[in-house]
Amino acid sequence: MHQNFSTIAHGNDFFYDLKFRCLGLRGHHALFRKTANDELQNDAWKHMDQIVPSIIFNMKNGEQIQSQRSTTPTTIASPEDVVIETIKEDSSSLAAVILRDLFCRTHSNNNISICIQPILIELDKYGKWIPCDFPKYIFSQIMNSIKYHNSYVIIDLLLNHLEKYLDIGDRTNIKTSIMNVIHDSLVFAAPNTGVVGSTMLGGITRLLECLKKSFQIASRRSRTPSKDQNEQQFQTAVINVIVPEDFAEKLPDFQMMEIIKCIVTSLPIYHQSIEEKTKDSSDTNLKFQLLLLKTIQNIILKKRFRHSTLTNSSKVTTTYNSEQSNEITSTLTTFPHQLFDPLIKMMSASESEVRLIVLEILQLLVDRRYYADKLCKIRILKDISQLGLPTETRKSRLFDIAFMKKFGHQFCSQLYKCILIENNTKKNFYAIYCLMNLVTIEANDQDVLVDVIHFCLEVQSAIIKMMDEDQQKLSKINYHCIHALIAAYFNLISKLYDITSFSRYVDQVS
Repeated sequence: MHQNFSTIAHGNDFFYDLKFRCLGLRGHHALFRKTANDELQNDAWKHMDQIVPSIIFNMKNGEQIQSQRSTTPTTIASPEDVVIETIKEDSSSLAAVILRDLFCRTHSNNNISICIQPILIELDKYGKWIPCDFPKYIFSQIMNSIKYHNSYVIIDLLLNHLEKYLDIGDRTNIKTSIMNVIHDSLVFAAPNTGVVGSTMLGGITRLLECLKKSFQIASRRSRTPSKDQNEQQFQTAVINVIVPEDFAEKLPDFQMMEIIKCIVTSLPIYHQSIEEKTKDSSDTNLKFQLLLLKTIQNIILKKRFRHSTLTNSSKVTTTYNSEQSNEITSTLTTFPHQLFDPLIKMMSASESEVRLIVLEILQLLVDRRYYADKLCKIRILKDISQLGLPTETRKSRLFDIAFMKKFGHQFCSQLYKCILIENNTKKNFYAIYCLMNLVTIEANDQDVLVDVIHFCLEVQSAIIKMMDEDQQKLSKINYHCIHALIAAYFNLISKLYDITSFSRYVDQVS
């Protein structure tokens, strides 16, 4: 029976056969609704390979019918013509109504898959992924109809379909279109389902693998600018899916950190043997690293911007408020172990641009009171009041102190390596200086202050020894930059904490 309705629903004459196509659709719909509600309901889902193509065929021909109508003169001479005109106006709408009703009745993952697969096949078969307006329209109807808790199933099926195209060189535009559909589906699902859970994190991991493959493909096509541009568009689409702007700002802090951890663990900084480190692979890994690090940076910036707009300026100097909780975020929760280790190790990466972004990310995570902008320049001020820093430091947070007691040695050790690397730029030194100040001010603990001062003295001893022994491991420019950095740090901290003798000594030698 469904086969007969499919034949009727696929009529191609836009005027005479239009009413028969609508009759075919209604026949599909009526038969499905009857069997879906009685003892034959299991049999109803077996015919989706006939029902769904008929629906998609009529939805995709809606614009074609409208175009034909606008270019062909028509006269209404009888009531029958009026009926045809009415059906013609509602033909694609009828298909959309049936599609929505179909997905309203899909309650199991298996039934959802049975309905989605014919749609994907139709879009592939007739090349309807490009432009992506039509597939976006289809899946918007589906996402508005399906039960919220099943939204992730749609996204998972789209990801499965995307992965089939990853290694097909000339289908990059299709990959980008599918990714745009995934983006829209995710934006719909997120506020309704609390989508950032184990399922969503698994999806992000898969997207990061897609992104990595795209970089590998782009490295092999470096001599083909047009194809390389297509891959870049796909990479941008993937990033937009991993962190959709529409809901990233609304995520609670702990969910934002889960996404960041997922991205950090995908950074290509481990397990690459010397044999694998060819120039092409190194360049690809560097580009991949930079993109992921900038993504992490953008996530935190968006979150901080939202916090700053929701929090009164007077409260910014004392608290870091979460939308979901009045508790102050501690460094211990800001830096879970899985996030802290990779970031700290990357502080001593060989590429200066990687180190710079890592230092800036650490600044964003440590800086709860928005002082970074005031501490980003290395300068020795006689009067630090112009910086607008607190004259009275707040009480220490026990969690922050516990964090520095546990990880302070590792932090200082990696920062020591970072500051002595020869290819540091002026921006790198500014970032190191800012981070040192933020850690000291935010912890507000004497032991932490002493540790950082000892760190500075050890760095000074090391660079003096390097220059005295003429080891040529440090340029004179960097040598003077490091001394200036430490002098500025001593000046600021001695005056901020009102250590009179220390401050007097700094004034004498600076």
